[in-house]
Amino acid sequence: MQSVLTALVSTRGLDLESLGAAYLFLLGTIAFTIAGFALSRAHLVITPNRAARHYGLYVVMVLASLGIASVLENQLIPEQATTLDYALLPQLLLLITIHLWIYYDQQPWLVAVGAVSIAASLLTFAIWVAISQTVQIAHWLLLIFLSGLLGYLWYHSISTKRGFTKARSIYIGSKEDAQERKIPQRPWLGLPQWVALIVSSGALSMLNAALAGNGIMSVPALAIMIESIAMLATTAAVCAVPATTYWLAHRHWMPELTRFVWLVWLVVGFAFTYGNFLQSLDRI
Repeated sequence: MQSVLTALVSTRGLDLESLGAAYLFLLGTIAFTIAGFALSRAHLVITPNRAARHYGLYVVMVLASLGIASVLENQLIPEQATTLDYALLPQLLLLITIHLWIYYDQQPWLVAVGAVSIAASLLTFAIWVAISQTVQIAHWLLLIFLSGLLGYLWYHSISTKRGFTKARSIYIGSKEDAQERKIPQRPWLGLPQWVALIVSSGALSMLNAALAGNGIMSVPALAIMIESIAMLATTAAVCAVPATTYWLAHRHWMPELTRFVWLVWLVVGFAFTYGNFLQSLDRI
């Protein structure tokens, strides 16, 4: 029984070599995080604002997507195919926990820990790629997204101490007005949002057709339209439940409804696309 279990685990990439590599990856990330945190406390000023809260949420979304993709790949595609490494899931869960904490409590030191942990992970990942020469598309996408989120956080919430002390005003550009009047959210999207959703759904449907092995020119426009409508309808159905529940409880529409709709659309689009992506790997 033990040999069967060991063989089953090994076919999914969980052997002593991968576990050892993941352990070294975690140790390297922790070491870089400690060094980076010390430098950030010495040279940076961090503002605990709304952008920092959004940063925490966006990082959780990206890392959770990678975790889901890792599980799906390891369970659904052929055993001999190269998959995302299961052994890195504990580190993903640790980073997700830190950024969930940031989402609920934007303390400057906590935001610094989160940002530095992501930067340290990217640095460790770069060293790992240089040594192993193995990298997948999902890793490049993760590198792009996380680098963009670090840039977003830097622009909105971080300043150097030198720049802060030499600023003409004691208020930095990302300081928010505590008395800012909130505009009530409407229960529908504006025309620009609908146009963006429709165009994005059409583009994603064409990508799905390509992943399924069909040439773009040979795919009927009707098939593209049907899948796009299915994505939009699924998004609307998923959004309707919490939006209606919030209205019944508070008698006004939930704040950030537009942002929530786009978040749901990303999850729905991921669900529509990932099956085709796995099928394309199966054909390789």
